[in-house]
Amino acid sequence: MAIFRRKTRGADDPRPAIARFWAWWSESRDDVLAAYEEKRSDDLIELLRPPVAAIDPSLNWEVSPSSAKRFTLVVSSGGKAELRGVTERWALAAPDDPDVEFAPVRRADPALFDSVVMKVDDYDIELRELVAGTRVDVQHGVLDVVIHHPLFPLLDKEHRLSVAFHGLDAALGEDEAERWIGEVEVSADTPIDAIPVSMLGTVVGQLRPSGETWATLRGAGRKGPVVALVRRPLDRVERPLADTHIAVVLGYPPGPDGQPLATGILDDADEVVRRALAELGGEGPRVIHVGRVTGGGQIVVHFYVDGLEVDPSGVGQVLPLWTHGTATLQTRPDPGWKAVAPLLR
Repeated sequence: MAIFRRKTRGADDPRPAIARFWAWWSESRDDVLAAYEEKRSDDLIELLRPPVAAIDPSLNWEVSPSSAKRFTLVVSSGGKAELRGVTERWALAAPDDPDVEFAPVRRADPALFDSVVMKVDDYDIELRELVAGTRVDVQHGVLDVVIHHPLFPLLDKEHRLSVAFHGLDAALGEDEAERWIGEVEVSADTPIDAIPVSMLGTVVGQLRPSGETWATLRGAGRKGPVVALVRRPLDRVERPLADTHIAVVLGYPPGPDGQPLATGILDDADEVVRRALAELGGEGPRVIHVGRVTGGGQIVVHFYVDGLEVDPSGVGQVLPLWTHGTATLQTRPDPGWKAVAPLLR
């Protein structure tokens, strides 16, 4: 079943619309199941399109096979960071349906390479014929790919990219493709040493770290050297509900290079982090401590939280613990994690 897309609009609290969707589902699920079993695609579209669009008009949806139930209903953000948390909330609110799985992202399904033929500009595009040239971007820990299909010379770039991303989603799943795939190019020529796109999961598996660590990054800021302590691995797709950025800004007397002169300042900053996490309810799917950046007379500690379920104001109670200078709290919605983009890779 094709994926349906619409223009993006902003959303505040999607939970009421999600609740209305599941109320509709309880009344209409039998009609949906009948349309699916009888292969009445037009009726399926007419049934599902309005309630999905009522959550947000730019959400994508599709019906796909399920190994455990009759089918899977996928409601996807289509790569839009501002909507990934919406689809996660939708799936978390889903009932335990004996016949239907509910998924907030398209999952990896290597079997699609043997069965799916996409109709593009009247050409039949077989996913199994997709191949990729690969290059590991060591600095960013991602895989850059050049994707080719024998019919790409007959397609424009937009349609080539559409086919390529369908292949990446089939091989890796939507979240994993966003996490591990860097630059995506499409080529009318076969890349050197190309492998089937269906094998990309094996290549990506070699990039995965064996455990969680903290990395020290160094750079130059406007006021001198900057040192960052950052969680690894770290990526937005691992915490789709954490859509609100919290910055705790701690001032200190800087030395000539802008770094702390006094001993114990970073230890005291760590204590602020521990207390702040306690106020937020501890780390989990809705709360994460990303790291801290030190330089120019201030330490900026970064957190992300679920802005609809976690109250960040409690962190303000921790600020009086800081005795080395000013301490301020800043919060703002940031589902794309733009505030920490330089720290992610």
